[in-house]
Amino acid sequence: MIVPMRKATVVIRRAERAEALRRLRRLGVLHLAAVPAQVAPAQEWREKRDLLEKALAAVAPPGQRTPPPEAATADVAAALETARAILERQEAVRVLEEEAAELAREQERLREWQDVSLADLRPLQEQGFAVRFYEVPARKLRALGAVPGAFVVRRLRGQRWLALVARPGAFPDVAFKELAPPRRGAVELEALRGENRADQDKFRLELRGLAGEAGRLSIAARAAGREIELAEAAAALGHTAELSFLTGFLPGEQAAALREACRLNGWALLLQDPAADDEVPTIVRNRRWIDIIQPVFQLLGTVPGYREFDISLVFLLFFVFFFAAIIGDGGYGLVFLAAALFFSRRARRRGQEPPAILPLLVLLSSFTVLWGALTGTWFGSARLASLPWLSWMIVPALSSLNPMSGQTFKIAFFTVGAVHIGIAHVWGFLRQAREKPFIRSLAQLGSLSLVLGLYFLVLNLVVSSARFPVPSFARWMIGGGFAAIIVFARQEGRFLRGVAAGLANLLTTTLTIPHFLRFADMVNKQVELLIEKGVIAREPEQ
Repeated sequence: MIVPMRKATVVIRRAERAEALRRLRRLGVLHLAAVPAQVAPAQEWREKRDLLEKALAAVAPPGQRTPPPEAATADVAAALETARAILERQEAVRVLEEEAAELAREQERLREWQDVSLADLRPLQEQGFAVRFYEVPARKLRALGAVPGAFVVRRLRGQRWLALVARPGAFPDVAFKELAPPRRGAVELEALRGENRADQDKFRLELRGLAGEAGRLSIAARAAGREIELAEAAAALGHTAELSFLTGFLPGEQAAALREACRLNGWALLLQDPAADDEVPTIVRNRRWIDIIQPVFQLLGTVPGYREFDISLVFLLFFVFFFAAIIGDGGYGLVFLAAALFFSRRARRRGQEPPAILPLLVLLSSFTVLWGALTGTWFGSARLASLPWLSWMIVPALSSLNPMSGQTFKIAFFTVGAVHIGIAHVWGFLRQAREKPFIRSLAQLGSLSLVLGLYFLVLNLVVSSARFPVPSFARWMIGGGFAAIIVFARQEGRFLRGVAAGLANLLTTTLTIPHFLRFADMVNKQVELLIEKGVIAREPEQ
């Protein structure tokens, strides 16, 4: 459920604002209503916190951190020096790793030049000659036969390495790929690689020693976060000649704590219900078994507005149903369940809290197993489904071996879809009914009537026209719902103008009707796909 909030304005003496803000921060119940976009002191502390967290990530990844003691004091200046030292050594290791990779590549190139004796070329260079190397296709080697000072130094399949010896500035033009000989010998390269390894070991050892400062870095990062909050709160203060005031929101059950703090500190307090145009923060608080759906909401980036409905429970129920129906196989459900239990147990053995996704996966896979048991689907095997200790759980109407189960699934999915959409429109009506003009909310009831009427039409068109003839009231529901949407959806206070706006959007409104029909077509194709794969038995031909 969405926690009811109160709007609070705290009035303090201007001379006491710094200490008052610290006390309010320690109380920790007030969410600031408005903070300026750019707060210079907060930005400075944010940069410091980022530096501390970057250094902390270098020496202690999130899964390996020990929570710092709550009562520990923070020396942010010393922690920043430590953080800079950590990042300097991390950067040194990175540079050395790049240098090691370059030395390895140069050593590999040296192996390619092992047939070329660079030492034999030095006497030529001492006599004032220069040497250049080229890679020439073997078939084009004859074209260079007349070039003076050219000789082959290495033969490869289809390629030749050619050396040209000439005075500097007297080289002929050769349109082939020029090769750069190694700059260092094998002995020099090996010595450089040894120095590189020693330097890397030295800096890594220093980093391991600095890892013991992770607790101090964590405490300092948390202190920097508090300073950011304090700077933002100071920027959000309003002022008069002698007074300052701060406005924010807090959960209703915490109003008593704020009221008592104001009484003890001599502050004035005004508590109000949030106004319609206030941007109220949302706190969603549910039972633990409902909160397991939160990883899905976090993935989708979905947070309900304060004046909206919390869909956690309804979304969880439908999500579980559709997941189990789409997977549809108890065998795969058992695989998912075993994996979720294994990783949960391993995390607890390591003293860690299992990731939030694992309890959700346990629930989803459990219902997938239940679905497979009710439909007799175990890795798509009819032999497994016929085993006595599995077959007793099968519901005949849902059995994957029942040729008529396809129609049962279609009816079930269409019904669940209609209920799903219907709940959305009921909630939309309840939310809009609180706003003005009230008659605009009647469009949601029109949409509900339209969806329920289309439900009967879909059963007639997709499942069976003989079993599900369209009742006369369904036609009235479709027509009446469509008319209600046109008349009420665009109402803003003037009835006739709202009707005109609805008629002007007639085409847009008409295009919304196929949504449910497209859902019906999707369900029908999904069931047909399951029939083709043999998960559901094919219906006998009439």
